[in-house]
Formats: sequence, C-alpha cells, structure tokens
Amino acid sequence: MANEEKTFLVPNDICRRAGLGVSWRPMNEITVFPYQLRTFRQKDAPSPFASDKPSSIFNIRRDVILFHAILRKLVNESNGTFLGFQAFISTKPTDLKPEIVKVSRQYRSIIRACLENLQDEVTKTHITAKEREELHSYITIFYSIECIWHICEILFIDMMPGNVVLPRLLDWVRFHFPKHERNAATLISGDTEGIELDETYWPTIFGNLLQGRIKIVRALLKQHSAANSSVFQMVLQLLKSMPTFNVINNVSLSEFNLQWRHWTMDVQMKIDAKQFISNRNLDLLTRLMVGEEEAWTEMIPKCEAWYEFLAGYLFYTEPMVKTFELGQYAKQSIAKMRMKHHLKHLDRVLLAAMEFDIFEVVKEIQEMTENGWFVTHLTDLLYHAGKLSLLEKDVEGFSAENLRESFLLDYGTTLMGHKSLWQVGLSYLDNCPNDGLPAIELLLPRIPFDSEAKVHKLVREAKNRNLNHVAQSICKIQGLRSLRRGRLGNALTWALKSHDGPFTSYLADKYLQEYINSGDLNNTDLLDNLGSCMLASDRLIFLGKYHEFRKLYQAGEYKECGYLLVSLLASKIVPKYFWSVLLSEAIPLLESEELVFSSNDTYQILHCLEEKESIPELSDQLAIIRLATARNLSRALMFEAQLTN
Repeated sequence: MANEEKTFLVPNDICRRAGLGVSWRPMNEITVFPYQLRTFRQKDAPSPFASDKPSSIFNIRRDVILFHAILRKLVNESNGTFLGFQAFISTKPTDLKPEIVKVSRQYRSIIRACLENLQDEVTKTHITAKEREELHSYITIFYSIECIWHICEILFIDMMPGNVVLPRLLDWVRFHFPKHERNAATLISGDTEGIELDETYWPTIFGNLLQGRIKIVRALLKQHSAANSSVFQMVLQLLKSMPTFNVINNVSLSEFNLQWRHWTMDVQMKIDAKQFISNRNLDLLTRLMVGEEEAWTEMIPKCEAWYEFLAGYLFYTEPMVKTFELGQYAKQSIAKMRMKHHLKHLDRVLLAAMEFDIFEVVKEIQEMTENGWFVTHLTDLLYHAGKLSLLEKDVEGFSAENLRESFLLDYGTTLMGHKSLWQVGLSYLDNCPNDGLPAIELLLPRIPFDSEAKVHKLVREAKNRNLNHVAQSICKIQGLRSLRRGRLGNALTWALKSHDGPFTSYLADKYLQEYINSGDLNNTDLLDNLGSCMLASDRLIFLGKYHEFRKLYQAGEYKECGYLLVSLLASKIVPKYFWSVLLSEAIPLLESEELVFSSNDTYQILHCLEEKESIPELSDQLAIIRLATARNLSRALMFEAQLTN
C-alpha cells in the first residue's frame, strides 16, 4: 500500500496572514498555531497580528487503526503471545523451531479471530455507512496480513523436509479460496439427481481440481448421471491411481518421481488415443492433469489470482518443486495471466516471499497501514528463527538486531499514545535492549493522566525500571495539579513522594500562611503521619514540630509544649513571617499558673524578642510579651532559688 501525502487546510485567517508554527505534542500529535517568524536583527516590537480576538490552536494526530475497539483486542491478545515467546527465548532453549512454529500459528489464529469479529460487526444494522466502509477496509487489510503471514510461515519458518513446498502451498491456497470446497459440499448434500445440470457443477469440479482436492473431484463425478459410462469410469480410475507425495507415507523423492512419470505417460497415451473426446469437460480435465499448456490457458480466466493458478499448475506439472524454485514459477504464472504491470501490494509481497527476498518482504509489509503490528511481530519471529541474520552478508550495513529493535520501538511508541494501551507499549519497549529504556524515560512522563490511579501506575512502572527521577517528576507534576485545584494536603503528599525539597518547602509555607490567615491547620492527619518524611526540608520539619506543639498545647501538656516552643525558637528553621506567631504563642504559657519556662528558657525567649523586635507584626504585642516574660522570669528565679536553698 503506497504512502499517500495528505494536505490539511488550516481554517484560520491569522495563520494565513502571519504564518504557521508547529510543535510536537506528546506521542502521536503535532500542534499548529499562528506564528510570525522574526530574526534577531528585527526591532523588538509588538506583533501587528496581536489582537483581543481568540486565536485557534490546531492539533493534528496520525490515524491509528489499532485504537479501534475491535482491534484493541488483537493488540492485547498478541501482546500476551509476544511476551510468552520472549520469556521462552530467555530460557535459551537448544531447539527454537517448534516454539517459533507454534507462536506463528497463534498469531495467525489471533488474526483470524480479529477478522471474524470485524465481519460480525460489519453486519450489524446500527452502524453508519462510513463506519461500515471503515470496517471493510480493516477486513481487507487483515485478510492480506493473514495471507502474507501464512506464506511466510510456510517458506521461512515451517519448511518441509527436502524443501518440498507444494503440499503446504496447496493448503495455503485452499485456506484462502474455500468457495470451491463449500460449493462441492452444497452440491453433494442436496438432491444429486441431474446434478450436472447445475451451472456450478463443472466450475466446482475444475476449481477443486486446481486445488488438488482429488477426492472431492471423484465424489462429484460419481454423482453425474453418466458416471457408469466407460469414459467416466476411466477418468475416475485415473484419479484414484494418481500418486500424491506425502511425507507420512515414507516414499522417497526418486520413487515418487518414477510413479508420477508412469502415471502421466498412461494418461497421455489415453488422451492421444482420443478416449475422452466424447466428453469435452472430461477431455479438458485429463489434459489439465498432464499439464498441457493449451488446457491451462483455458483455465486462466477461471482463476481469481495468479497464486491460485500457480499452485494448481505445479500440482500437475512439477509436484516436487523446491522452495528455491518457487520464484521463477511465480513469475511465469504472473506472465501467463498478464498481470506483470497490474500487481497490487499483496501480489508484490507474495512474489517477494516466493523469491525468498526477505528484505523486500519486510520492506513491503512495513508500508501496510495497520500501524506496525504486522511487521513488528513477524520480524521478531524471523529474527529469532535466524532468517534476518542471513541478510547481514548480502546487505551492506544491515543489522538484524537493529532492524527488529527499530520496529519494536516504533510499535511500542505508537501504543504509548493510547490512554489504555500504554502499558502494552511499555512491554515492547522493555524488549529493546539498546534504546528501549531511554525511550521509556522520555515517553513515560509525557503520558497524559487524568486520575490519581493512573499516576500511581505511572510511578510504579517508572520505579520498576529504576527510573526514580522519572517517578519523582511525575509526582511533582501531580503535586502542582493538586495545588492548582486547592488540594494542599494532596499536593504535599505528592511532593513528599517526589523527594523535591524546594517544592516541599513551598507547600509547607503555604500551610503556615494559611494558618496565619485562618487560624486553623488543615489536613492534620497527614501532618500526624509525616514520620521520616519530615526530613525532606527544613520548612517541613518546622511545620511538623509546630503541629506537634499545637497538639501538646490542646492536650494541656504545657511543660512538654514549652520545651518544644523554646527549641523551635532556638532553631534556625523558623520562617521570618512566622516569628510573630511563634512568639505570641509563648504569652499564654508565660502567664500560665503552672511554671512552664525556667529562667534559662525565659532568657532564650527574651533573646529572640530582642533579635526580632523590628518585625512589624510584633509591634502590637511587643509590650505584652515583654511584660509576660518579665513576670515569668521573676517567678522562675524565685522558684529556682527555693530549690537551691
């Protein structure tokens, strides 16, 4: 499928007059906006395009078909198969081929299930014409994917002994052109009297003959009203005696070739003797069986595709064709059907596969429009099967490992752009040994999150990969969001998780300033359980200790309360704007009936008072604090003198 350039018209007058600026958004989007290009030599002046009118910003996003609801199931199921296979590879088994074949068939089964889901959906009545057209395009894409994957499995992954390819090739054609077998079943299961009068009777016979379904051809011929005639019996006997190669029968290649030549000579002798001339269809059938070119030319219009013609032609002319010979016969079939200049994308990929041009196959499937799912998974299998490493000798500068990793990176990055598939995308990036972790480091903080549950997931994924700085960055972003929403306690929680000292200090300041304005400390449960997190910043230590001071005061434990207040006054962590509050808190303790402060404590309060008396907020309470301090000092000195005596 050829890449097509698309032109987008930006419906904005300012953009038209001023020009456009473009910026990448996270993942798969770019943003287009009005932008006037200026150089450093131009005078710094307001833009003539500035106005009070709103200016539009346009987001352009690549269409990702994998984000469709039905195709997301394909993505998730194939991810399980992919991860299971990578886990198996990590055990370093001695023989990989059985597992690779098994995994390849699992992928094809997933594709078939996806096709069935798409076909079920397209028959529903509630969908619009546009949605139906879209689903039909998806069906076409994934039918092509299954068809290509199947032939690649036959040629590159699950090769038969001796490189004999025809039995598997016939299975492939039968699988993708099932209508002849279905028509035969319909004919045989119905009323067989006068069956030859049905217009589909002979086309069904020839269709099954091309696919090597000899038993079905014999079954249909037996239902003919003239089946007991000598000419029909002769054809039935020839079909019955026709040798077919099968690995299970333990027949050697030379022995089969000998049987085949004898059988072909016998059929040709009967044709030359004009023994089938009385029935045109039987005569054509026998001439096809000996590979007569004129007869096969008659079959060309009845074949839907050149590869359907190819499999049938080889079955009757070159039944022992080898894998490496398939390409030349494929070209001959294309030439006979005059399709050389009319090949579609699917035809080109199939031809490249039959020519054993793996590099061209990978190049062609990379251009398919399913957003990299196909090329990523198939290339991974070919890499582990050792097929890509063969190209390193033929293609200069080619690296099988780098090719595999580049597809995994592209596919994983695409999935990271979806709100629910980003974790699936991470699993593919995890399997990129060189650039996977740096890519995760860049992409993880750019994933949009709209809930705290998702933030927790992002943080967990970052920490699982030892990307602690990424986890801290995400926590800080969430903390800032909470702060903008007025959720100060939640913001502090995320700040603590981010281990960001300045941000934590900033939030602690917010707490203290809110207390100054309202007289209440909010989110006290959080402050009660700070624990060692309090050490994140000096300001948070002060907030925690001040909260502890208030708890002790409210509990009536004035001695402990006073001791804590003096230690706070003596510390260097009291914010300047809070000195007036802290010194004011000393007044009720100084005036308490119970002696709370010793003379030394009182001197410490006086010393702080002398240092901070210039603070404007203290001016109204300065005299009261001095008086309370003097009275407490006299009480303390008298009490201590009595203790000395």
